[in-house]
Amino acid sequence: MSDVLQEFSFVDRGRTFQCRVAASRVTGPDPWWWFEVSTEQHQRHAPFRADPDDTLEVVQQRMVAYYDNLLERRAAPVVKKWSRPAPQAAAATSDEGSDVIEMDAETEEVVAEIEEEIAELPADDEDAPAA
Repeated sequence: MSDVLQEFSFVDRGRTFQCRVAASRVTGPDPWWWFEVSTEQHQRHAPFRADPDDTLEVVQQRMVAYYDNLLERRAAPVVKKWSRPAPQAAAATSDEGSDVIEMDAETEEVVAEIEEEIAELPADDEDAPAA
């Protein structure tokens, strides 16, 4: 890959990208495109493998697209991987003031799993001396 594109820099919307081809410690000797961008300190990215047919224009477009996508993901709200189901409205019963709430089967399973996990937690021993 000595006769092909190895290193260059460019400016996109006020951000300076410094790009170069180098091997990764993780993937071994395969060449990857690495870049640093002026809007971040001490952060470099290796978004894709280098190819002997890479052109300046193609690599530049891929770098900008990758970095813009990264910024969008960073700005997006955090998505919780697990959350408690929303409480359901109390079912109308003949028993006024009842605290009984009907749950669907899926919610009952989740509650049962949580209760099992709680039961497996070690109990706090109030009489034990403090460490």
